Amino acid sequence: MLDLSILGVTMRMAAPILLAGTGTLYNDRAGVTNITLEGSMLLGGFFAVACSYFTGSWVLATLAGIGTGVIISLVFHFLTSVCGGDELVVGFSMNILLDGLSIFLLKQIFHQSGSLVDDRIVGMPQISSEALESIPVLGTIFNGQTWIVFFTFFFALLTWVILYRTPFGLKVLACGEKPQAAATVGIKVLHIRFLCNMISGAMCGLAGVQISLGFLSLFTQGMTVGRGFIALAAVIFSKGNPLRLIAITLFFGFAEAVSNRVQLMQFPSELVLMLPYLAVVVLTFVRFDRLKKMRIKKPSSEQLAEK
Repeated sequence: MLDLSILGVTMRMAAPILLAGTGTLYNDRAGVTNITLEGSMLLGGFFAVACSYFTGSWVLATLAGIGTGVIISLVFHFLTSVCGGDELVVGFSMNILLDGLSIFLLKQIFHQSGSLVDDRIVGMPQISSEALESIPVLGTIFNGQTWIVFFTFFFALLTWVILYRTPFGLKVLACGEKPQAAATVGIKVLHIRFLCNMISGAMCGLAGVQISLGFLSLFTQGMTVGRGFIALAAVIFSKGNPLRLIAITLFFGFAEAVSNRVQLMQFPSELVLMLPYLAVVVLTFVRFDRLKKMRIKKPSSEQLAEK
């Protein structure tokens, strides 16, 4: 019998990946290649923990994490769109810089090396209710989750509506597909891409908050462990479709949930920790365009002969 609790863990593990992926989906559809997800999530998580440590407020900590992501996106936008820097070069450089900056600030501010664990760090509260728990299946999945998990899936569905059913979404798609044509009809391409960068940064910062204060109330060096790059891979595989992005990130979340369960079975830890990343490798063999072609019935040899 399927243990439904693993589905709840899947939702929790998929949330930061889906949140960062949905945020950068705006960049992707607007024609911007932003790969600073990993660094934004990491530094956003650090400042969320630092703010929670000094203020004792998870609300201010959440705002600090979101603000950090927005500031990083501002820097990325300035270096690429204003200064003309290459997006990939700037992105890789910023990821390395932000990773080192988190280590430096951890030592300078808290005089700690590797991790910060303290009782003064207030974690993200979990939403639990008897009414929600009484609902079969859904109660097991959603009860005990943070509000960020609920917001993540709502925002992903809302993104589908925004991109394909609103004037702003049409402008985003136009900037990504035909920026010169969009500029010709009066769309401010640079302005649209700036807004998409801000959305991406805010969501990456919030994803970092979920990792640092939603999972556990602590900060550890490199605690994102590649989730930013997994989110980027999910965006590429989804081909800009938010609904497909949800399915892909749930697949990654399930792989990580299974990884956590398998760790209790005395398997080598190195092999167990590989499972989420093996899921990425497996997904590279899935070609959605080929699946679509398989659904189209090809004419038979007799029909071709008649033509």
